[in-house]
Amino acid sequence: MSALIPRAALGAWARVRRYAVPRAMIEEATAARLAGDWRAACAAAGVLIGADAAALEPYADDLRHLAPDLLRWHLPRYPASGETTLEPRALVVLARRAGSLLAVATPRVALSTQRVTLVVAGSVDEDRYHRTFDWTAARHLWDAREADRLLTRTLGPDAAATLALQDAGRPREAWALAGVDVPEPPARAWGLGTLDADPAVLVAAARALGTPSALIPLSFSDLRLHVHNGGPARAEWVNAQSQGLYALPLPPFLRPVDLHLVRLGLLSPADLHPLIGPLLEPYATPAKAPRAGAAVRVRCGGEWHELGWEHGRMRMPHTDAERRREEALRALGGEVHGCFAAEQGWTVRSVRLPRHLDEQRRDLLLRMLHGDLAGVTARLDAGLHPGVRDPHGRSLLHLLPCVDWRPGWPELLRRLLDAGLPIDDRDHTGRTPLHAAVRDDGSAELIRALLAAGADPAAEDNHGDGFDLPATLPA
Repeated sequence: MSALIPRAALGAWARVRRYAVPRAMIEEATAARLAGDWRAACAAAGVLIGADAAALEPYADDLRHLAPDLLRWHLPRYPASGETTLEPRALVVLARRAGSLLAVATPRVALSTQRVTLVVAGSVDEDRYHRTFDWTAARHLWDAREADRLLTRTLGPDAAATLALQDAGRPREAWALAGVDVPEPPARAWGLGTLDADPAVLVAAARALGTPSALIPLSFSDLRLHVHNGGPARAEWVNAQSQGLYALPLPPFLRPVDLHLVRLGLLSPADLHPLIGPLLEPYATPAKAPRAGAAVRVRCGGEWHELGWEHGRMRMPHTDAERRREEALRALGGEVHGCFAAEQGWTVRSVRLPRHLDEQRRDLLLRMLHGDLAGVTARLDAGLHPGVRDPHGRSLLHLLPCVDWRPGWPELLRRLLDAGLPIDDRDHTGRTPLHAAVRDDGSAELIRALLAAGADPAAEDNHGDGFDLPATLPA
């Protein structure tokens, strides 16, 4: 694979790209943007407008060309733990005008609604946001006019040879190819081999700063690039976070993870955002085709049985009498096997689920988490049982704040309740769907709908915490 990015991280990023920005969202947002309606584009991409018209006026040109779906595509995520969600409580600064800044604030909570908020502020509120990203020099990450600059901003003239050296774990040779002799790193220094950037690009960016030197922040020790007088660049190792040195902001110059996904065959360019996929065609290798069909085979009673879905029930080659016998056995504390264990594992995470069924369950949950209401509905229409839980014990009812901004969510709520999902179901922390709606930025309409459906307003979680509904619900 590549020394730049671990195989597990690539797999996690492939899931991010499949689910985090649904295709329907991209199509709706693009249609609105091309029609000249940036507000409708933001609404389609789950971007709330958190500033009034007067504050937004200096940014009129920026907003006309804002591609909110492309912005969402590039927003910071760290899927090392397997999660696909946005980094919470981050502020991404897009532009500065007239003493203010236009920025996007990510959600307060990582594993719930993935809506973001477009804000205008005088400065960064360090108490409110735990991390700030400056994209004012990286318009290719959000401005449709500059999207095609993604590779020219991140790849140097010897991109293929540089990548080959870095893939092979020879970063100092990659820097030498860019004309920079990097000394042997100090004993405690690390990060040069996993710095996913083209050295030629970083040298050019350091020169563009107009300062005698620039700092490339790594771990324990940083790399200082001397670029004064227009002569050859020179590198030296210095103590981490050295005072008085200008640190080069790395994110705008890092290679897009999409490049690795297509060149290593995990995704095809067609799987990517349409403003990005065509740019990567020259680097693509054939991607493994997704597994076709929904049928799953399991070992049952010495035979292989094929399972599928029909009308919210698992289809299997067993009679109703056999089903009743297994259900009675399970009710008496007995252990079920084969087809019936697979059926139980769909709704009970402590019971092992066959791999392909587990993939179907994860697919359904990830679509719900990322606001793909059409995808969720299509899978329920295809027969999947809605009684799934994520690794935190949350049901689809708990995840309703993730889709309550999409048209049609009340029909999904009714469908889940009609399928028998309990309105006061509990996750691993004892939170009910009403807890999730109140604490995870669910809409007032969702909270009211849950209350109207019989949710207990006095419920408490495992820590004894309840609600403050009068403060939550506007009049």
